[in-house]
Amino acid sequence: MTPKTPKTPKTPKTPMAPTAQERTPDVVLTYRYLRGAMIALLLMLLLSVGYQWWWETGHSCWLGSLSAYYYTPARGVFVGALCALGANLIAYKGHSPEEDVLLDFSGLMAFVVALVPTAPDDRCGPNAYTQTAPEIAAAVRNNVWSLLVVAVVSAAVVVCLGRVGRVGAPPRPRSVRSVVVSIGCGTAVLAELTLFLVLRDRFIALSHGIAAGTMVAGVIAVMVLSALGAEERHLGRDGRRGTVYKKVYIALAVALAVALLVAVVTAAGLTGFGHLVLVAEVIVIVLFGTYWGVQTKELWDLRDTSGPEARAAGPIAR
Repeated sequence: MTPKTPKTPKTPKTPMAPTAQERTPDVVLTYRYLRGAMIALLLMLLLSVGYQWWWETGHSCWLGSLSAYYYTPARGVFVGALCALGANLIAYKGHSPEEDVLLDFSGLMAFVVALVPTAPDDRCGPNAYTQTAPEIAAAVRNNVWSLLVVAVVSAAVVVCLGRVGRVGAPPRPRSVRSVVVSIGCGTAVLAELTLFLVLRDRFIALSHGIAAGTMVAGVIAVMVLSALGAEERHLGRDGRRGTVYKKVYIALAVALAVALLVAVVTAAGLTGFGHLVLVAEVIVIVLFGTYWGVQTKELWDLRDTSGPEARAAGPIAR
């Protein structure tokens, strides 16, 4: 009998790394949850202020603005929601270079709004969260220096990673619109930084309002850019739907601009209605939340047909 040849033991198969196609669903789900989380943060802020009015004051006293609730038990939600919103806006990747710059800028301004409080509003009387001017100044110094260091380090890391990713690739030309947007946002940041480093007292007095106004202005610009690109996003599918989204985004942007204007004019003391800023701020939050929800629906549908949401996830997946 011929002796049997011993069988060679099978080499265990090495698990294959997931391909870009397999990773994309996880990235897209994260992307969708990130968008949904931003709406939840806005809702949490409104609920916290509403709770403070209904339960803590016996629905008898409204403060003059949402920012004034920093000096109430709603402070934790106010600061936490705005910081989380700012981080999400910065992490979110825009569909164009200028939209990305505007989102990053609005996210940074959201941090400033959260960490540099507005002037105290004493119309509902003092409480355990009331702070003296020296206490406010000490908190601002601590918070803004921390934000400044992290912002500089993060910007340096992003620049380095961008250069590594473009090794051997020709530089991409920047559009005039992208340059203008970058200069505008950079000027606003530089103005805030100059106030902080040179005129600290003026920074504490003015920075919150400047940051809030420019943050909303950045969001309005994002809405306009999204409207301008809506029809292009729907090319080859349902062009009429792109036109509808364009009209909706423009209408929301105009309404948001009007609400911002009312808040700025009122804050400047040009009207006697003490709660108009609060009303305008609530409208701003509702309008932005509406825009974000509508755009989430639009991009969700486009992802199912390999739209721009898939393009945004593609580079991450690869």
